Amino acid sequence: MKLTTLALLTTLTAPLAFANDTTVTTLTPETSVAIDSVATESVGFPESFKPQGDAVLGLQSLESQEIAIQEEHWSGLPFLGKKAREMGYQLPIPLGFNVFYNKQEVGYVAQDDFNVKLNGLNVIVPKDDVTITGEDESVQLKVDAWILPFWNVYGLVGHTKGNKKIRVNPENVSNPALSLLPPFTLPIEYTANNIGIGTVLAGQVEVISGMHPFIFTGVMAFTNSWTTTTDSTIQTYIGSFRAGQRYAVPGGQLAVLLGYNYQLINQNITGNYAFPDLGRNGLDVEYDLDLKSEETGNMSVSMVYDFGPKQEWNMFLEYGFLNWNQVIFSIGRRF
Repeated sequence: MKLTTLALLTTLTAPLAFANDTTVTTLTPETSVAIDSVATESVGFPESFKPQGDAVLGLQSLESQEIAIQEEHWSGLPFLGKKAREMGYQLPIPLGFNVFYNKQEVGYVAQDDFNVKLNGLNVIVPKDDVTITGEDESVQLKVDAWILPFWNVYGLVGHTKGNKKIRVNPENVSNPALSLLPPFTLPIEYTANNIGIGTVLAGQVEVISGMHPFIFTGVMAFTNSWTTTTDSTIQTYIGSFRAGQRYAVPGGQLAVLLGYNYQLINQNITGNYAFPDLGRNGLDVEYDLDLKSEETGNMSVSMVYDFGPKQEWNMFLEYGFLNWNQVIFSIGRRF
């Protein structure tokens, strides 16, 4: 089994191309033997240039040609790239950016009992009597670089618009006088700005000779967000593993991947809200709540389309399912 490091979906590959030549040379047995001797004994050519099968003049037949033409990048990245190219590995264009759109619907749980003030009275609502759902939409700009042939690092900045619906059942609050209140829902809307960092490990493995190799990526990332409309901070921890295969399609390359995603969201929310029609004289609620995502594991199906003269453009689409619904779309360019 051969393992080949690969920058997933940003790899620049191209078959060796030749200009048309109208000169025809007739080979005699003597000249053919001489040429074959030079081609096979020269130390300046790698094995892939030596005669194999129906190869002529030391070049592989068209059916078996798959020789990547690559030059060193102006940035000097990735480190060890020259060595990797000499060994026959295909490397990505090392620098790039992507613009992402992300939408998700996530369930949350209270980390501790809910501390609230109801009409100025401090009460505690058991965390099991608090139900939280949320929806977020965000736009992110990611800038990345391949530091090593198999290792990528990136930074991102973004903006999020979201809402939380916190349903409170006061039946078991610590103040019996307020336990007769009907259940109520705190509608919280916010916007947030964030920064984040992440890293990617990527590669491919040829399981069966002649079969499309399996490509894989592992991702770890962290983002910190500051809301602009509520007193709230959000920390998001992300990990994912994706594996699949890549195929040549009109205009470029298409990869189809199945993935497992880990996501842990921690958020602290403080604020106040008034219910003028709740109770005899209305209800003023001051709240301070620490919450986290209810589920941390999810499945996903992804597609990546690389296109352009050097496949420097790419589009990414992913649908997450099982424990929460999530849609991610991005478009980016390598340079």
